[in-house]
Amino acid sequence: MVEPLNITILAKKGGVGKSTTSILLYEVLRQAGKTVALKDWDAQGTSSKALEFIHGQRPETVANPDIVIWDTPPSLDHTATATAVRSANIALAITTPAPADLWEAEEAVQFVRQRNAKAIVRVVFNEFKKSTVLGRLVEESAKHISVPFLPVMLNSRECYKHAVVQGWKALDNGAREEALQFALALLSLT
Repeated sequence: MVEPLNITILAKKGGVGKSTTSILLYEVLRQAGKTVALKDWDAQGTSSKALEFIHGQRPETVANPDIVIWDTPPSLDHTATATAVRSANIALAITTPAPADLWEAEEAVQFVRQRNAKAIVRVVFNEFKKSTVLGRLVEESAKHISVPFLPVMLNSRECYKHAVVQGWKALDNGAREEALQFALALLSLT
């Protein structure tokens, strides 16, 4: 039996888009024909609730999935976060371009490095707006983080918010293309 690719989504704080990123990744990988399991360990249960809305029922347990996505609590102190990180082949520290969020992303990166030296770690910029000062400075700001950022950033798109209850069908063509590019950039790490 082939072991699944384990992707852990983490952040030290809430509100940076862990669950939305988890759901987008789940949906785009399914569209690409992969069998995917999403493990929602966040107490809010956003990912689980979203999949229930999207598919009209509780998601079925996938036997032998190709990929497992771990949506973790907004805390580096939680046992679930540490467990998901230890299981990770890839760990994604989710952040926005805001300076305070970037500082927290570096803490998440160090958390992964201390608990799973074999995991590939990347920072993912979410809620990216190229036309803002923070958006224009994102590459400069990212130099203060000790790992590379994933080259595909998730733009601030209203349809991503709708994808939490409608899944893939909520995405316009630009969002679908961005989500596919995001998944390709992620999978190219392995």
